[in-house]
Amino acid sequence: MSEEKFSVEEFEKKYVARLENRSLDWNVLKFQEEIDPAYKRAQMRYIGRGATANNDSNVITAEHFTLSTMVLPPGCVGPLHLHDDVEEVFFILKGNVKALIQVEAESEIHEIPLGERDCISSPPGVYRGIRNDGDEEALMLVMLGAVKPNLPTYPKGSALEELRIHRAKEREGIINGK
Repeated sequence: MSEEKFSVEEFEKKYVARLENRSLDWNVLKFQEEIDPAYKRAQMRYIGRGATANNDSNVITAEHFTLSTMVLPPGCVGPLHLHDDVEEVFFILKGNVKALIQVEAESEIHEIPLGERDCISSPPGVYRGIRNDGDEEALMLVMLGAVKPNLPTYPKGSALEELRIHRAKEREGIINGK
């Protein structure tokens, strides 16, 4: 069996993601913004497609995790959501935010201030979110600990959870030909 010669050019095509080839996706989470304009934010994917699984052919194929950057405008919120299967990491590159943590059995939302180069890892089964109370946009890295995480859920009774349930029923109807 012959070995193929290593090609740095092919390696670069497969494993290097450059900023110049990316754009901010303000639509990936637009369904949340339609519920509340404060949920406006943009994502730029680098590795994997994330929980939304958007068809972005410009990403490095994930083998174990996903990585993206997120822009959170002043006054905006990444709403509370729960991943039942993966941890999620927020690493703050620019700005000051508050991480929002809620244990499902409790009603209290805990706020943890985070600044530049601060990091928080939220384990599976804990509601998490992020809020920018500052006057400048925040920029962060977001990592999820699986190639294709389950879709997140939202707090029971919230408008986002109602929308998720409705969309799931619509999707199931389409799959079943109804």
